Amino acid sequence: MSTFKYKLLSTSSGIIEGEKEAPTKIELITELRKTGHVILSVQQTTKDKKFGFLSGRANKKAILPFTQELATLLEGGIPIDKSLAILLSSHDIKIRPIVENLLNGIKSGKSLAEALNSHVKLFSSVYINMVRAGEEGGVLPQVLKRLGMFQEKLQKIRGEIISAMIYPLLLSSTGVMSVGALIVYVIPKFSQIFEGMGISLPFTTSVLMGVSQYSIKYGWIMFIAAFAIFFLYKRARKDKKTSIKIDQRKLKLPVVGNLLWKIQISRFARTLGTLLENGVPLLKSMDIVKDVLSNQHLANILSTVKANVKEGAGLTVSLAQMGFLPEIAVHLLKVGEETGNLDKMLLKVADNFDTDIEQQTKRLVTMVEPVLILLMGAVIGVIVISMLTAILSVNDMRF
Repeated sequence: MSTFKYKLLSTSSGIIEGEKEAPTKIELITELRKTGHVILSVQQTTKDKKFGFLSGRANKKAILPFTQELATLLEGGIPIDKSLAILLSSHDIKIRPIVENLLNGIKSGKSLAEALNSHVKLFSSVYINMVRAGEEGGVLPQVLKRLGMFQEKLQKIRGEIISAMIYPLLLSSTGVMSVGALIVYVIPKFSQIFEGMGISLPFTTSVLMGVSQYSIKYGWIMFIAAFAIFFLYKRARKDKKTSIKIDQRKLKLPVVGNLLWKIQISRFARTLGTLLENGVPLLKSMDIVKDVLSNQHLANILSTVKANVKEGAGLTVSLAQMGFLPEIAVHLLKVGEETGNLDKMLLKVADNFDTDIEQQTKRLVTMVEPVLILLMGAVIGVIVISMLTAILSVNDMRF
């Protein structure tokens, strides 16, 4: 998605200038022709060419404060155009073009949801549809406030998982690099010394020397094989049936599979609950939630559930039949469905799963850390002992 500057000629308003995101220049021109104005120019912005990759990442981080501040301004009774103008003058330079584009869209007669549609890479379908529901129901400030809380919760969960995994990843990376340095640089020097002496080496030392020589000689093949496996995996993910099978097997992995499943269920429950709470219809909400799930196997199950609901089946019954949710969650949602509080029960289920995810992640990290330390110690210990055994055997030969 690139950003373009356009200039139009209107018979009533004169020259109209603005910015808009579009996949290609041709698609934007086609869209602008529908306005009935004369197109004077359409040019890709230089800032988009230079900073497109970096600014996208920064803008996504800035969406949360933008949402919270906009909600506060609207709650204070400030009109949407003036609120955006205030944010335009006070916001981070990397999100300023986005706010300016939204403001131009509002001034041209678009709703906020319609203006957000020009930035689908930054604002998710969940975000846009909740804003649309808020505008239609006349409760946009409240919806934006809930959106801010929703995003904040997701960021918190994501941050906790990443923080918990940093130390084990750092530990394992350090271990791999240390062993790699020993095999590639240290062991070959000892190997040259031992070969020059013409002595018979212990079995473990001989094996270690062989591993070192093989790694140096054929290491490039291993790197190519690793890249080939990664490429084949990415290619396989593009095929829907293969992607579903891969994701199904991920959920069956010991320990990790259960955690991955809980993360997806939490995302499903929180997103669906938030959408329903803000007036988005159930079937539309299920379409959005299906796209939010990263596990294609669960997304495929949700498509079947949606089809059943469309034919008149209850949501909870369909989810239970497909084995999408655990029994306790099914009971909670059933009560919510019967009492008309399905949205609240979904958010309650999400909170319960978030607690489980946090606890399970901590237990997993607590378990992984000593295992990694022991494994690293064992590998390095074997290398050191093998070298010492060979050195001591040389000393024995001298006496």
